[in-house]
Amino acid sequence: MSIEIIGIKNFPLIKENDNLPEIIYESLLNNDIQLLDSDILVLAETVVSKAEGNYVKIEDVIPSEKAQEMSLKSGKDAKQCQIILDNSRDILRCQEGLIITESNHGFVCANSGIDNSNCEEGFVTPLPVNPDESARKIKRYLDEKFNVESKIIISDTQGRAWRVGAIGVAVGISGLHPATDFRGTHDLYGQELMSTIEGTADELASAASLLMGQSDSGICLVLIRGYDSSLTSCGLDEANIGEILREKDHDAFR
Repeated sequence: MSIEIIGIKNFPLIKENDNLPEIIYESLLNNDIQLLDSDILVLAETVVSKAEGNYVKIEDVIPSEKAQEMSLKSGKDAKQCQIILDNSRDILRCQEGLIITESNHGFVCANSGIDNSNCEEGFVTPLPVNPDESARKIKRYLDEKFNVESKIIISDTQGRAWRVGAIGVAVGISGLHPATDFRGTHDLYGQELMSTIEGTADELASAASLLMGQSDSGICLVLIRGYDSSLTSCGLDEANIGEILREKDHDAFR
C-alpha cells in the first residue's frame, strides 16, 4: 500500500461567516482535484473557528481573580488566562510558562487549545465549539458535490506529556472512527493481540501536519489519498472524537 499526502495550495484567508464547505470545494477544484471514495481531508482547526466566528478580542476580556492568580503562577497575561479558563472544564497544572487544562471538549492539552497564531493581531481562536459537527457539515457538502464518501478530520497541534515537540492530532471527525481496534487479531507469530488500539485519526492528522507546518507555510488543508480506512469507515454521524478520550478512572497520570 502507498499513500499520497497532498497540500492544497492557495487556500484563502478565512473570515467569519464564510461558507467553509464551499470554499474547500472550490479550492480542491482550483488544485485540479476531484475527491475519490475514501479520500481523507485534514483541515486545521483555526480555519474552522474563524469561519464560525469563534475568536476572542483580547483587550475586551476582563480577568477574574482566579485568572489573575493563574497569571502570577504562570507568567502569562491575565486576560489570556481568563480566555483559557472560559474554555476549560478543569485546570490540571499551572506553573511558570505552562498551563495544562481539560478543555470543554474533554481534551487534555496546553491552554485548552487556545491559538494565537495565524489570526489577526490582538485576537485568539479557541477550538471549534463542536468540531465533530463542523466535520459533518463539511463531509455532507463535499459528498454531495463529488458523489463520494469522504472522510474529514479537523486537526490541532498539541504537545505530548513524555516527549518534546508538538504534533498534529484529531479534534473533530466524520466518516471514520478515530481509532482502529486490533484486539483479537494475531501478529506475525500467531499471538493474539490483547490491548493494541491504534490512534488512526491522530496518525493521519500528524502526517498532514508535516505539510501544514507550524508557521507561515500557508497550507491548512491536506488531502490523504490511498490509505485503507476500511476498518474504521462509517457513516456521516456514526463517529465522534470522544471515542479516543481516556476516562479519568483509567488515566494514570492525572
